[in-house]
Amino acid sequence: MIKIILLILLGVFFILNGISHLINAEIYEAYSARRALIAPKFMVKVSGILLIFGGLSLASGYFMIIGIIGLSLFLIVASLTIHQFWKEKGKEKKLLEGMHFAKNMAILTELIYIAYT
Repeated sequence: MIKIILLILLGVFFILNGISHLINAEIYEAYSARRALIAPKFMVKVSGILLIFGGLSLASGYFMIIGIIGLSLFLIVASLTIHQFWKEKGKEKKLLEGMHFAKNMAILTELIYIAYT
């Protein structure tokens, strides 16, 4: 029962982030463009859809492995292209991007654990 509740909460986390990507697309696009992401408009929309689909799959239990693969791809791409803390010059920016990178890696580890169990 607790595992189901936790999966629903994790799913809601991803769904809300996906909705944020779609509603606040201009902000995410500008941030992605500053990070030299290829086709930021397209990538933000795709990432929003991936986050929503992945969140729904976790929360509902349907197509969970496909959802986890999509979320994992998003986390890897976002971590390596957007949250490049090693390229930052300022201490504060390096710390902030490093925290986002570490958070994504922790969530990725959690998704791998869920897929394994």
